[in-house]
Formats: sequence, structure tokens, C-alpha cells
Amino acid sequence: MGNTCRGSFKGKLYQGFNQPEDSTKRNNNTSSNRSSSDYSPSSLNAQQLVAQEFSKDTTKKDNNHLAVISPTKKDNIMRRGTDNQAYYVLGHKTPNIRDLYTLGRKLGQGQFGTTYLATEISTGNEYACKSISKRKLISREDVEDVRREIQIMHHLAGHKNIVTIKGAYEDPLYVHIVMELCSGGELFDRIIQRGHYTERKAAELTKIIVGVVEACHSLGVMHRDLKPENFLLVNKDDDFSLKAIDFGLSVFFKPGHPWICENGVAPDRALDPAVLSRLKTFSAMNKLKKMALRVIAESLSEEEIAGLREMFTAMDTDNSGAITFDELKAGLRRYGSTLKDTEIRDLMDAADVDNSGTIDYGEFIAATVHLNKLEREEHLVAAFRYFDKDGSGYITVDELQQACAEHNMTDVLLEDIIREVDQDNDGRIDYGEFVAMMQKGNAGIGRRTMRNSLNMSMRDGPAA
Repeated sequence: MGNTCRGSFKGKLYQGFNQPEDSTKRNNNTSSNRSSSDYSPSSLNAQQLVAQEFSKDTTKKDNNHLAVISPTKKDNIMRRGTDNQAYYVLGHKTPNIRDLYTLGRKLGQGQFGTTYLATEISTGNEYACKSISKRKLISREDVEDVRREIQIMHHLAGHKNIVTIKGAYEDPLYVHIVMELCSGGELFDRIIQRGHYTERKAAELTKIIVGVVEACHSLGVMHRDLKPENFLLVNKDDDFSLKAIDFGLSVFFKPGHPWICENGVAPDRALDPAVLSRLKTFSAMNKLKKMALRVIAESLSEEEIAGLREMFTAMDTDNSGAITFDELKAGLRRYGSTLKDTEIRDLMDAADVDNSGTIDYGEFIAATVHLNKLEREEHLVAAFRYFDKDGSGYITVDELQQACAEHNMTDVLLEDIIREVDQDNDGRIDYGEFVAMMQKGNAGIGRRTMRNSLNMSMRDGPAA
């Protein structure tokens, strides 16, 4: 899971999990208890089970522990954590979901998990929460599947026809994946309800589905479980408000696979893959925004950047921890690019913020991360505070110069950046101006986020 690339990004240790008790005993216990007990994540019985789970002697060692899963070795012996968490499927501790959400009625049931209505306590917004029972994860492969599902959802976040993940949480009994709520039901049920579609409407639906496939493939992901049941409608009154869901069987893959074409006609033009599109967008940004994206990228979780890490590793063929011009050119070719060498050189120079001649891991993540990460207020606040060295609520020319020095950027016209961003012409950048710059030209940024950000003064912002 980890990466030995140079830069400020580090591989993290992913712990394993306790082997469940003997399957025959487990089946007998659950079958006898289910008739009289509620084991939903929000139930009192689940909380009692947690207490029972940890009332046992946690210092007692047994042979039921699976190995630690680390970036370089998978055969170390797992140690029980010191904080009452028996094991981490996600590889790290997370906030308690019940501190953030209220879990309500059941929305659906799957083989490994149950989906509940989740209401965010702080906002009242409604989401869907898929709760996966850790007792059903009986092998290391099961655990890796859950991790990869979360990583892929983060990797694909931002596409209008793919369900958006809100966050992942873990407690002693469940892994919870919170995502946007699609209340319109399954495409399968809608097809049965309608009985038939006109050829035109069927073509429009197919175009959406194929667009999802293309988006996944351009980011190095295969869904592997496409079916009408795995497309939900956001709105029951809109047949075309489709969202792809359930990435439990999805995998990362290296691009360059051939498309099968028989007696078909397709335009003689390469699709603009997601990674190339993001690099082009990054190249058009000013230096301040590029540095800010680097700061934001460094704060993202392993789950959020796992897909980009896969792409970086695929391009970094000599495992040096940095992408050279030739590696970038070969990598973009594999993703379907037909750019000229001069165009690739321009992208290279734009992404190489520190002018080292190569693109290191941090620069690659900053240049290719989806701009929907700018919707999160905590990322914008953290980035602004990085530049606002004295905590005054403003970025000055001197502070910008210091940041440029830290990033080894010597060819920056600071006055031009200030002039571009400084809307009230006071010679400095306040938080509202900073947010406006960061979100300028970013498709899909929510209006409420923009409005709240512009009205927020750093002097009234969250405490450091």
C-alpha cells in the first residue's frame, strides 16, 4: 500500500485484523440471536456487544491474529492496539461515526453490508451509510476489498454520474461508508416499472452508462459489476439522474488495454483522459494556487490519494520517486494522449513547481487531484494558514515570498499574483479573496460552499 517516493508523502502502516471465531460457532451464535436481537449499527445491542467485546482480557495473546499489512512486508505479527480498538480494517483510527451522524431507517441490504439513512448532526443533511460487518470479513482479501472500494470511491469522486463518497469510519463491529443519498431507487426497478423505453431514451441512458465506464477506465479503474441494480436515480422524477454505485468488486489496472471493435465506427480522435485533463487545468493556474494545491494534497488521507498513487507508480517506471519527461510522455501515451513533445514539455514544466526537472510524488498529486477537494472548508483554511505565517488573516507580499522560497520557486512575480487575487486593492490577500481564487473556474463547486467561504473572515475562522 505504501510508496517509497521522495517528498513529503509517506507510506502508512496498514494493520490487519483479528481472525473471527470458528465459522461453525459463529453461525450457531448468530442464528440463535438474530431472532431476538437487533444488530444494526445504531442499536443498543450493538453497543452492548462492543462493551462485551472489550470486557475480555485484551492482554491475552492468541494465534488468531492475521499478519500486519505494510507497504513492504506482509508477514509481521500483528499487535493489538493500545486504545481498545481490536483491529483496524481501514488501517488507522477514525472519528466515531455517531459523533457526526445519526443512523436511521434501513435503505437496503447486501451480502456484506446494510445501508442506512444517515443524518449529519451539524447540518441536518441526509446521506446514505453503508455499514459493513467486520465479522463477515473472514480473509485478508476481504479486508483489502473494503479498503480498495473506499480508495476507488475517493479516486472517482467528482464525476456527476458516480456516487460521491463523504467519508469512511470504523468502530469495533462495522466499517461505515457515508455517501450521497440517491432516493430515486434502482435503475432496474425503474426499467421494470416502465416496461419499456423508446430507442432514444434507451440510447441516452446507455450513453450515461458508457460515460461512466470511460471515466473509470481513464482513471485506471474497472468497475467489474455493471448492472441496472448498481445504478441509482438521484431523483425519482428524473430518469437520467443516474449514479453508479457499489465498487466492491472494482480494481485498479494499468491503462493501455485494447478496445474490441467489430464493424463499428468511432471518431479518429483520442478521448481526453482524466489525468491529462487535470494536468492541463493545473498548468493554467497561477503559482499561488499551485502551491496551495500542494499544501492541500499533503493533508489528504491515504484513501483519498490511493488511486493517484497507483497512477504515479505506473508512470514512475524506474521507481526513482520522480517522473521524468520520457516517463511522463510514455505514461500519457498509455492513457491515450496524442500530444506533441512540446505540449508535454509545457505540462511537465507546469507541474514541476520546484523546478527540479522532474515531477515528484507531491507535485503529481497536487497537479492531478480532483478539484472537488476544494469544496471542503478545512482544506481551504489549512492552505490559507500555510501562507498567512503571522496569523493576521491576510497574505502579504513578504509571506508569499517566503512560501515561494520554501517551494524553490524563484521566477515568480509576486506583485502580479497579489494584483490578480487582491479584489479590494489593499495590497494583500484576505481569506475571501483566497477562496475566490482557489475556486475560480472549478466546475461543480457548490454554491453554498462558495457563499459561506466568501463570507468567512479568517479572524472568525476555526481555531488553529
